[in-house]
Amino acid sequence: MATATDDVDVLIIGAGPAGLTTANSFNGSRLRVRLIDIKAAPLQVGRADGLKSISMEVLDSFGIGDTILKDAQPWQIERVMVENLYKHGSVRVSWNAQPVALHTDLSSLDDPEAYPSTLTVQNTETGVRETIRAKYVVGGDGAHSWLRKYLKIGFSGDLTDSTWGVMNLVPKTNFPDIRKVFVVHSKVGTVMGVPRENKLVRLYISMDGGTRHTSVKAQNIAPEKILEAAQAILSPYTLEAGQIPWSSAYNVGQRVADEFARYGRIFLAGDAVHTHSPKAGQGMNTSIQDGYNIGWKLRYVLEQKADRGLLSTYQSERRPVAQALIDFDKAYLESFSRKDITHDEFLDAYLAGQAFTTGIHIQYPPSLLVRPVSASSQPRAANLAPGKRLPDFQIVNQSDAVPIQAYHRFTNDGRFRLLVFPGDLSQGVAFSRYNHLGKWLASSLAPSSGLEIITIHAAKRGYVELLDLHPVFRPWSDEEGWDYWCVYADDESYHKGHGRVYERLEISKEEGLLVLLRPDGYISLICGFEKAGALVDFFKELKPKSRTRLGTTGGGRQSNL
Repeated sequence: MATATDDVDVLIIGAGPAGLTTANSFNGSRLRVRLIDIKAAPLQVGRADGLKSISMEVLDSFGIGDTILKDAQPWQIERVMVENLYKHGSVRVSWNAQPVALHTDLSSLDDPEAYPSTLTVQNTETGVRETIRAKYVVGGDGAHSWLRKYLKIGFSGDLTDSTWGVMNLVPKTNFPDIRKVFVVHSKVGTVMGVPRENKLVRLYISMDGGTRHTSVKAQNIAPEKILEAAQAILSPYTLEAGQIPWSSAYNVGQRVADEFARYGRIFLAGDAVHTHSPKAGQGMNTSIQDGYNIGWKLRYVLEQKADRGLLSTYQSERRPVAQALIDFDKAYLESFSRKDITHDEFLDAYLAGQAFTTGIHIQYPPSLLVRPVSASSQPRAANLAPGKRLPDFQIVNQSDAVPIQAYHRFTNDGRFRLLVFPGDLSQGVAFSRYNHLGKWLASSLAPSSGLEIITIHAAKRGYVELLDLHPVFRPWSDEEGWDYWCVYADDESYHKGHGRVYERLEISKEEGLLVLLRPDGYISLICGFEKAGALVDFFKELKPKSRTRLGTTGGGRQSNL
C-alpha cells in the first residue's frame, strides 16, 4: 500500500543518459522535477564508450563538459551528471525506485494545472510504496523499458543474425595497438577495441564470424568463449586476460518504437525507443540528444512560454532521427560481420560511419519551431539552415578579450537566443543599422520574449566601444550593472588564434545576419536585418493559447495503460 504522495511537474523514469540529460535540462528552474531509478546508485562500470562532439556541446551547456573531458572515462559520465543534479538542487533523485503501476486520467489532459499521470513506485529495499502524481512523464528506462511495455507501445524491427560478445578486460598481449581504438577484420571474424579507464580495454567480438550462435543463447555465452573468439581473430598476436570485471553477449536488435509520445503527456527517450548495435558509439549520444530535445521543450511549456502544441515536435523531430540511425546501423553492422569484405571496402564504410555519427547531418523538418525561408530570400550563409544545429566556433569577448567556444557561452537556461551578426561595426553603415535594430528590438520583442541577445561582430575589437552600443545589446541589472558577456568579436585572440566565424559560415560582413537559436542549439529561423519582423511572428505563434487537447486517443475518461 502506498504510504506517501508526491506531486511533480515532471517525473523522469530512468537515470541513464536520456533520463539524466532530461533532468539536467531543469537545473536552475523552479519547477518540481523528480528522477527515479531502480538502481541503488549510478553505474560504477560504464556501458557506453564514447562521446561525440555534439554530445559534448550539450554537456558544456550544463557546465560539466570540462569535468567530463578531464576525466575522459566513460563510467564517470553518469556520476558527473548525477552530481550536477545534486549541486543545483532543482531535481529530486530517488534510487531503488521500481515502477509498479501507471494510471492516466484522460479527462484532465487539457487542464494545464492537472496531474493526469499517477505512478505507483515501490522501494526495492524497504518494500514501501509511494504514489507520484505528475503533469508529464518521461521514460528513459532503457531497451527493456517498463514504461514502454506498460503503455503497450510497439517496438518494431528485427533481431539480426549477428551474435557479439563484449568484455572489459585488463589485456596481456603483444598486439601493438591495444591502447588505441582499433578494428581487426580477419577471416574468422572481427574484433573492435576501445581503451578505457583503470588499464581496461573494451572488446567487441563477433562470435562465429558474426553469425548467430546456434548452439547457445547469446546471454549464456561464457566469458572464456568470448575471449577465445578474440584470440582467434587477433592471431598470430597473443591475448590473455589479467582481469575480466565484466562481459556479456547479445544478438543485435535494430528496433524503433512506434510512438515516442502518448496523450501529449507521456514521452519515451533513449534506448526505450531505439536499439541498435554499439559499433558506431551512438547509443549514449542519441539518448543524450533525445533527452535534451524533450527536456527544454517541457521546461519551456511548463514555464508558460509556449503552447503545449510545441511538445508534438518531439516525436516529429526525434523519431526520424532514430529511424535513420537504424537504417545506417544495418549497413554499418554488415561491414563488421561480412567475412569477404576487403580492407578498402571496410575502410570506406568505417569512414562513412564516422561522418554520419557526428550528428551534424541532422536537419529537423519545418514546424512550429523550424521556419524555412524561400530560396530567393535566403541570406548567404554556409552550414546554416533552419532545423540544423549551429556549428561551434570561437569568439572573443568584447570587454575582456577572453576567447570562448560558443557552446561554453550558450548555457542551459531554457532561453531562445538571437545571434546578431552585424558585420563590421567600425563601418558607419553597419553600426547605424545595428543600433536601429536595437531600438526596434527594445520596443517590439525583447521585453516580453525572454530572449537573450548575443552580438558577434566582425570589427577589430579595439575599434568598438561597448557603451556606444544600444542598451538592448548590453542589458543593465541594478544588482550587477552592465552585462559584459553579450557582445563578442570575431577577432584574433591573444593565445588561441582567430575563430574566423564570418569566413567559416560565409556570413557577409556588409549585410550581416540574424540567427534565432533554440535552447537546444538548433536553428529556428534565419533572416536578414530587413526581415527582422519574422521574429515577432515566430514568438507570437509560439506563445501559450487557451487549452488545446493534445494526442488523446480513444474514448472514455481514464486509462490504466
